[in-house]
Amino acid sequence: MNEIDLNEFLQLIISDKGGTPQQYNQLMDYIAYHETGPEQRMSTSAKQKGGGPGRGLFQFEVGENKGGNLAVNRTVNYLERNNQFVPQWLRELWEGKKSVDVSGLNADQQKMLFLGYHREHPTSDFSQVWSGNQSTGNFWMNNHWAGTDKAQDKLELFNKSMVHKDSTEAIKAKKEELMFKQNMAPYLADSNNINKLPKTNDILNSIFGNQGSSLVK
Repeated sequence: MNEIDLNEFLQLIISDKGGTPQQYNQLMDYIAYHETGPEQRMSTSAKQKGGGPGRGLFQFEVGENKGGNLAVNRTVNYLERNNQFVPQWLRELWEGKKSVDVSGLNADQQKMLFLGYHREHPTSDFSQVWSGNQSTGNFWMNNHWAGTDKAQDKLELFNKSMVHKDSTEAIKAKKEELMFKQNMAPYLADSNNINKLPKTNDILNSIFGNQGSSLVK
């Protein structure tokens, strides 16, 4: 029997929570971008600085009854309830263990755990995000972030991470466009000068100042 993959898992959730694969992937990318921080950006093996328990793209915590363990159990429960075969990698991660470290999994596997974790979460509801009733930031703060102190400050940092992600991707796209133009007609206009584009660190500093951009500290 073929093991279910990320795209097939997404279709299961879309069937009862709506949305599109693009919306789910954007939500996951925003959260992973923030959670992994500037020094481990989008690294599947990211580990919380200072020896903290957070691991992987979404910083699921190691430890008994912590985020990693809950993500695995919820994903297995969801698959079994939907008469789906539990993938071997998930069985090996799950069986007989009370503490799970997800940092050895690939990105698709970690995203499946994120989806299963939130699909079975008592308060998470993807459909509220797609309907516009809940922002991406509030979804993260209310359902994914494990803290309680200075919630509004943490939400502000998350929203800044979203701006930073969008800005750096826009700069990357513009750079690719200018490289193409320069190859075709070098410096036909000064506006095509790729050296005049903002630097990633400049964008980072303008958004965050002296603040960090994630909780991976």
